[in-house]
Amino acid sequence: MKYAPLFLPAFALCLAPSASGDGAWQVLALGDGVSSADITGISGAVWVPNTFNNPTIDSNGVVSFRGQIAGAGITNTGATANHVVLVRSAGAPWTVVARNNSGVPGNSPADAIFSRTASPNNSIVSANNMAANGGVLASGFMTGPGITTGTNDTGVWFVPTSGAPVLLVQGRDACPGTAGAQLPANVTVSSGVRVNDSGDFLSTYTLTGGDVSGTTNNSALVLIRAGADELIMRKGDPAPGLGGLTVTPDSFGQYVNGSSILFSGKLVGAGVTTANDAAYYTNIGVASGVRMWAREGDPIPGLDGLTFKPTSSFAFSQRPLASDGTITFFADLGGTATTLNDKALMTESNGTFAILFRKGDSVPGITDSPDPNFTGKLFSSISNTNAVRTSSGLYAFEGILMNADGTSIASPAPATYMGVRTASGTMITICRQTDPVPGMPGFTFNSFAGSTSLCAAANGVVVFRASVSNAETSASGSALMAWDEAGGMRLLAKTGDTTFTGTSVNQLTLIGATGNNGNGSGTGLSDNGWLTISAGDTTSQIYAIARIQLEPTGSNCPADLNDDGAVNGEDLGILLAAWGACPGTGTCPADLNDDGAVDGVDLGILLAAWGPCP
Repeated sequence: MKYAPLFLPAFALCLAPSASGDGAWQVLALGDGVSSADITGISGAVWVPNTFNNPTIDSNGVVSFRGQIAGAGITNTGATANHVVLVRSAGAPWTVVARNNSGVPGNSPADAIFSRTASPNNSIVSANNMAANGGVLASGFMTGPGITTGTNDTGVWFVPTSGAPVLLVQGRDACPGTAGAQLPANVTVSSGVRVNDSGDFLSTYTLTGGDVSGTTNNSALVLIRAGADELIMRKGDPAPGLGGLTVTPDSFGQYVNGSSILFSGKLVGAGVTTANDAAYYTNIGVASGVRMWAREGDPIPGLDGLTFKPTSSFAFSQRPLASDGTITFFADLGGTATTLNDKALMTESNGTFAILFRKGDSVPGITDSPDPNFTGKLFSSISNTNAVRTSSGLYAFEGILMNADGTSIASPAPATYMGVRTASGTMITICRQTDPVPGMPGFTFNSFAGSTSLCAAANGVVVFRASVSNAETSASGSALMAWDEAGGMRLLAKTGDTTFTGTSVNQLTLIGATGNNGNGSGTGLSDNGWLTISAGDTTSQIYAIARIQLEPTGSNCPADLNDDGAVNGEDLGILLAAWGACPGTGTCPADLNDDGAVDGVDLGILLAAWGPCP
């Protein structure tokens, strides 16, 4: 695998190459209680150890995270606490997005400040919500003129990379589409909320006041956006396409990709039981409103004899909603399905269903393996939290195996693997439990079950964390791995490395399943390969935020700076934004001739490559 040269600001710390031998990690922030935090407008601050939340990254390599600071004039208790900051930058100096005891973004509401005396560490919520263009959702608790604690003291703001911040929603705001019903007092966002480049996100709220009647209509799914929020569905609304039934939108599983939405709900009415009450909705393919595209217990159109199994729910992976309208989901099958083949990864596209792969399928490199640990083993299921479809159509997943008779594989025999399905439908086994770990002689992979924090990018790079061990020495730890189809697997980092803190780290953290935005891409690993992690040495109490840019091996289109398969206006914008001298030869992706500057020569190279990549 080849790692693209990094744009390395003069203030970023460029360290030794990664364990793969390619590229270089950049440590952007060091939480040791001593090193300067280097935050614009805050002098003398240092990062407090072990206070970094999971970082996020955009398509330009800009990182955002929440942390705590200490130093002269900084306090962490009571009503004057001013130690929590949400920052954003491509490396220090950091720009403050939000800080407790400072004014809220855009000064809206006027003269309000972030403050939560009883719990100052949570005055600004740690939620890791970032759009592909670098816009950040900031949410928290506030005081000030007209603010009443427990009533309207929370808010959510969208802070773009340029332009004015926008207050999107405040506690006790009026719920759109109702007669005076109000949103709850607490409207802060949680990790996993998907925000798009415009600041839009979906959320379910409990309503009070106005036309609320007991529990019959006291919750609603609302699309929050700047200017005009939209009521998508309210508890008790008629179920689209099902006369006489009503529906209650669920409070989980709300997905946004651009202007497209996906959510689920529970049906109520005559003939509805727990065997057929789960329904799934989208606005894709309809001029207005939403359509039900699937229901628990229904026959599956185009797949004769199969039904969606009663009393079961669908599972969605990290990014189930593609920009082309394709919905990817994992379903239990009924009808003619048996216990040997009653699970499948499927897609729906405007009413057309297809099975991508199914329980009981053969697995390349496993079913046909001469290794007796794997011979005859078949695909059983995936971990939906560790599965992701990229915008380029690649599906990466953590898979579970079974015996040919459908029984579970008894420990200690290997039962897990990492795999991908390419956009063309080719199934590839990346690695198997008990396989040797590249770059770590003597170490093998332990079970992958539930621990990989899988990330994948549209440029074809897959990143995951694995538990590894050495049977001879009894040593164990974690390895951060990267894979692409051309170059195979590479070691990026491992516990024990001194790359990040200068001491031996024992924590390597990927944001994993919550690292997704409302643009169909990732916030831990961007579509063009920008990866950010946190690393820590809990013994020495030193922690770091780092980044690297990963590029598939054999890339033959260097002018495709965002790795979307074409040289176009977006690449031109990236080149122009990087115009000028590079910090060092080979450190700027836009320096296409590696002469230490982004200039007219590089512009000429880009224009000559204009169009689809070969």
